[in-house]
Amino acid sequence: MIDEKPAGQNRGFFIFGNLMRLFLFAIPLFLIACGSPPKELQKKLQDIGNADLEIIVKGLPEQARKEALLPKPYFVVDTYKEFQGDTARMFQAYAVLAFFYLDPSLDLCQIRKYRYRRSARVWERFDVVLRHIPAKYVDGEESDSSGTAEKP
Repeated sequence: MIDEKPAGQNRGFFIFGNLMRLFLFAIPLFLIACGSPPKELQKKLQDIGNADLEIIVKGLPEQARKEALLPKPYFVVDTYKEFQGDTARMFQAYAVLAFFYLDPSLDLCQIRKYRYRRSARVWERFDVVLRHIPAKYVDGEESDSSGTAEKP
């Protein structure tokens, strides 16, 4: 005797099972595809800025630390942009930080560029340059486009 079930009796389970598989697959993809909230981006940027400032100061030769180091080194968020749509597929944001750690009479600061890698959810540094202090910072008019800065 073969136990035959009427056609369509397992159909509900089949549809439900496929929907469950779809949700179990789609939810992690959705979470990965979503970028980080702006406040999280800015907090992570401040964290990497503080870490980089510490590394910069520790990397100075002993003589430079004694003679040319500012009493309280700091950095300023010079540029901060968040991307939307297709532009944000790989990188969600871009930032430029200006690090001030040497005596102003030397007229030098370090500019570091960062981009936020959406898939890894981390800021990555892609350019480091030692430059003369930009004019906008010389006259004491330290403007900050994002409203966040580390200063003494």
